[in-house]
Amino acid sequence: QYPGIVYMPCNPSNNFFPDLANTPRADVIYFCSPNNPTGAAATKEQLAELIKFAKDNGSIIVYDAAYAPFIRSPDVPKSIYEVEGAREVAIEVNSFSKYAGFTGVRLGWTIVPDELLWADGTPVRNDFNRVMCTIFNGASNIVQAGGLACLDDEGLKEIETLI
Repeated sequence: QYPGIVYMPCNPSNNFFPDLANTPRADVIYFCSPNNPTGAAATKEQLAELIKFAKDNGSIIVYDAAYAPFIRSPDVPKSIYEVEGAREVAIEVNSFSKYAGFTGVRLGWTIVPDELLWADGTPVRNDFNRVMCTIFNGASNIVQAGGLACLDDEGLKEIETLI
């Protein structure tokens, strides 16, 4: 364990969802659903609780949805943005690693909604864009072409077969 990090245990005793009533405030909440390695996926009600917690505490949720394609239950959200209010408190990250077997290729995406604002009202996306444009040159053309191929009709059909 590292100092300054708030650990939010998610285990069988709490149905793999943190006890938010006993969790101190944190600037950033990292939450993965479905969870690796358990496969536990947060319900819409649980995500609504997490969103409320973030709003009440001025926290930003980084929602890792890399395992979302494995969700088969129609009542379990594949994106935090399926829950009202999430666009005001959450950044969602995802990857082709799990969707399309791109492990090691490192192609993914991040959604930083316009509605997500710092306390002074400036959009978080402005700072995110500045940092990404300063330190990241982007994926190679061939990797980008592979990602686009995954998103056409044939690619989506193959992904569905794989999963």
